[in-house]
Amino acid sequence: MKNIEQYLSKKFSTPIHCEEKNDALFLYGRVDSWDKVVSIGREATKFGFRGVVNKIECEGVRIAGPKVPCVRDQSLHGRRVDVLIIGAGVVGCAIARELSRWKLDILVVDKESDVACHQSSHNAGMMHPPIAPHPKSKKAYYNRKGLDLIEQLARELDFPYRKNGLAMLFPNAAYALLLPFIKFREHRNQVRETQFMSASKLLRIEPHLKRHFAWAYVVWEAGVVDPFQMTLAFAENAVQNGARFSFNTLVESFVIEDERIEAVVTNRGTIFPRLVVNAAGVWADHVAALANDEFFTIHPRKGEMAIIDKKKSHLCQMTISMISLKNVGSVTKGGGLIPTVHGNLLLGPTALEVPQREDYSTSLEGLEELFRKHAVVEDLSKSDVISYFAGTRAATYEEDFIVEPSKKIKNLVHAAGIQSPGLTSAPAIAMDVASMCIEKLQKEKKIVPNERFCPVRKNEPNFRKLSLQEKQKIIEKNPAYGIVICRCETVTRGEVLQALNGEIPATTLDGIKWRTRCGMGRCQGGFCTPFLVEILQQFTDPLSITKKGPGSELFVTRTRPGGNEHDL
Repeated sequence: MKNIEQYLSKKFSTPIHCEEKNDALFLYGRVDSWDKVVSIGREATKFGFRGVVNKIECEGVRIAGPKVPCVRDQSLHGRRVDVLIIGAGVVGCAIARELSRWKLDILVVDKESDVACHQSSHNAGMMHPPIAPHPKSKKAYYNRKGLDLIEQLARELDFPYRKNGLAMLFPNAAYALLLPFIKFREHRNQVRETQFMSASKLLRIEPHLKRHFAWAYVVWEAGVVDPFQMTLAFAENAVQNGARFSFNTLVESFVIEDERIEAVVTNRGTIFPRLVVNAAGVWADHVAALANDEFFTIHPRKGEMAIIDKKKSHLCQMTISMISLKNVGSVTKGGGLIPTVHGNLLLGPTALEVPQREDYSTSLEGLEELFRKHAVVEDLSKSDVISYFAGTRAATYEEDFIVEPSKKIKNLVHAAGIQSPGLTSAPAIAMDVASMCIEKLQKEKKIVPNERFCPVRKNEPNFRKLSLQEKQKIIEKNPAYGIVICRCETVTRGEVLQALNGEIPATTLDGIKWRTRCGMGRCQGGFCTPFLVEILQQFTDPLSITKKGPGSELFVTRTRPGGNEHDL
């Protein structure tokens, strides 16, 4: 350990203290920049420990903890469940769906007010081919296995999916030196449906590309999904098969006896699970530490993205990425220009190491970088941007997924460090985690299949894509579908009401937006928000209407003294 301390201290010109605990390397010290914190953590992975736990402090940086829900009650107190899943992102929801194949009492908790409030919606929705992950990594394994499952899942669960292909552009002929590396990676990671193309051939397919490349590597099996709809589909199918969800529920501590989690303390009471799954995203290491099983650290990596108006949807059909030698061996794939299943284009993402795990701030510098790196088509300008957003990836210093039973806590399973290509990998991760859970539970009692399990979940028809005759039939049955609330995306009152009454109902403006696209058009809710408020106040007190859960209330007080409860 002394040798490691001396090496790191000398390399980074600052005193570093190291300890080995739980088969992991713990780092302690104090530095003057966040980049140095991350660099030391990465360097420490070279010493072959199970994981790196980076507790080095950065001057002037106070790292915030998880957002605490405003609600505190006893609605879950005393609840006994077979499996408690912490985290309602795409991985947690997919695990719940897989476990619902068995006759189990499953509860999913999340500190937010809805599914997919963080990584699982703050991404580009790409179904990545496994070209980027390092061979033999869990990323490569689950990426390949997950991509193979997507087409069938999209049919079963009725979420939007399109196989549009990925074109990686190479700036000049010198990049031909990368060909052996590409073919080796293609073979090792079982990348399929590939093709090398000259610039002239690709330009016949994508005529709006700028002529700034010499040749391209195309992977036709790549695709895109709506990431929120995919997560919601897993969650709703899990509910249809018996699972339950509790939102605004934060895990505060564990009661551990004889290396087992006996109880989980939340802001909504104490839960008694037989088994716990840690699928807590950017907070997965925090949950592991609460369970006395700390062996990895999440260092958040922020990515900014810009949403392009649908009027530019004709500029490309494939996902386009310009390759740079700077990205070779990088921990990120570099981003690109990405069509969505709804007709918008996305630029991004960027990649910036940040200390705060829920830092969704955007910047002019980020927007400039997006256009400088990814505006690879003609006739695209900043005036075409209708919105931009950011997300943070849950990266470990090892840059790989953690999908395994705890080696210290008998009834804990980790699905952690799930960053890109996590969306693609989620179905495969869920299958393996479910198998781990069943294996553990079978040791205590016989687990039998859920004879009522149905893998099919049908979504409501996409009203705006129906024929006039089909629309008319629906309106005759339910006139609410004849009232357009969102003009940009042609969303009707009937669709909004459906979102408010679904298996996992929308409770916020963002919840309605993600389910119906109401507010996702050019005006970004400028016209439809008042209509949504009018609908929502039929379900709840107007003062409790929020954009994205407690703390984002739209109204602070009533302005008409003596008015009724719906007056603002």
